[in-house]
Amino acid sequence: MPERPLLPGASLEGLPESGRLVVGYSGGADSTALAHWLMGQVPRERILLAHVNHMLRGAEADRDQAFAQAFAKSQGLAIQVLREDVAKLARDRGQGLEECGREVRYGFFHRLASGEQDRILTAHNADDNAETLLLNLCRGAALEGLCGIPRQRGKLLRPLLDVERKAVEAYCQAQGLAFVTDSSNFSDAFARNRVRHSILPVLRELNPRFIQGAGHTMALLGADRDYLKSQTQALLARARNLWGLEASSLRAAPEALGRRALKLFLEEAGCGSLEKKHLDQAWAALAQGGRLDLPGGTVLTCAQGVLWAGRAALPEPYDFPVKLGENPLPGGKILVLEKKSRAELEKPEKIQNLLFKNALDCDIMTGTLRVRSRRAGDRFAPACRGLSKPLKQVLQELRVPAPLRSQVPLLAWGQELVWVQGAGAGERLRVREETRNVWTVAVRQG
Repeated sequence: MPERPLLPGASLEGLPESGRLVVGYSGGADSTALAHWLMGQVPRERILLAHVNHMLRGAEADRDQAFAQAFAKSQGLAIQVLREDVAKLARDRGQGLEECGREVRYGFFHRLASGEQDRILTAHNADDNAETLLLNLCRGAALEGLCGIPRQRGKLLRPLLDVERKAVEAYCQAQGLAFVTDSSNFSDAFARNRVRHSILPVLRELNPRFIQGAGHTMALLGADRDYLKSQTQALLARARNLWGLEASSLRAAPEALGRRALKLFLEEAGCGSLEKKHLDQAWAALAQGGRLDLPGGTVLTCAQGVLWAGRAALPEPYDFPVKLGENPLPGGKILVLEKKSRAELEKPEKIQNLLFKNALDCDIMTGTLRVRSRRAGDRFAPACRGLSKPLKQVLQELRVPAPLRSQVPLLAWGQELVWVQGAGAGERLRVREETRNVWTVAVRQG
């Protein structure tokens, strides 16, 4: 029977075979156990301890820094130390101490782990995870909050997330490892400490394996969350159109999925700090239409069945000549012109309707083709329609949300509009039977 590991549950899943391993090292039992255990798993030269002195606890913080540096020296490990007056920085930024300290720490870690194969390792354990679950439950968290601390997020790995605190302490004792203890861990002024000192002991009385049980629950909820995320992304992909989302697609989906897709869409549009009331209002707008002002300066509109969200600021008018290839547009989009022969458009593997719709007859074109934003009095003659319409009417028929209409790129030949995004080519330069060479037009996000 194999020997029982001294740190049961520790895992390096997701660790690349090369690259720097930046270990968030406070000098406490958890990070000391992680650093020591890691030395038995990878070459020491890959390991870099990263210690942050937040300058919040005076001499004790300096003691912790000195301990971290001495530990690194005794183990033959590299170390980097950051001293930051977090209290002053938090005041300057208008942040809470905890939020500011976290930003300082992780910003430091990420600067040290700049390589593609580099990773950041923190020593969060199974007890920390259970405490997070309870705190989030008290705050009324949704599914995401009840999944606990992520095991991996980008470059960040948490190898001890399945290791109980008592196992960490036993490891330190068995290995003869000294560590420091942050005196603030004993203060019940912090919500996490009250959970740790008063609530967890009661839950352990009810179930001595509460930490394992909580971990199992979070793992199951995490699997459900991951499935819902994949379904949400698939729904969002189906609902997207040229200008935003088809409101009917979200309303036709199960509400739990539709609301998730709506939330993801709003977050992509730059809407942060969404509360339940905001999502309720946005969900109602899918059926009723209207306009909402949301956090982060985001505006939501729903009209003609199209949902759009973004900044309401009007872009500056633009007008400039275009060339073959990529033409960057204001707002981050790129207009792409490609020259093709008619024979290329008629190949079976091509999406002929789409290509023909967005193709201009370059054989008859002389002079300069320009891309511009709309102007008062603009008119457009859609291909094969035998009429000319005010551009405003064309954009309304295309269901372009009002805030986007000034951002729709237009191609002009002389004074005439010959292509409108969504509507395609105009009558003047449409592809005819005798056309042999064309310019195809596409717009993509930069």
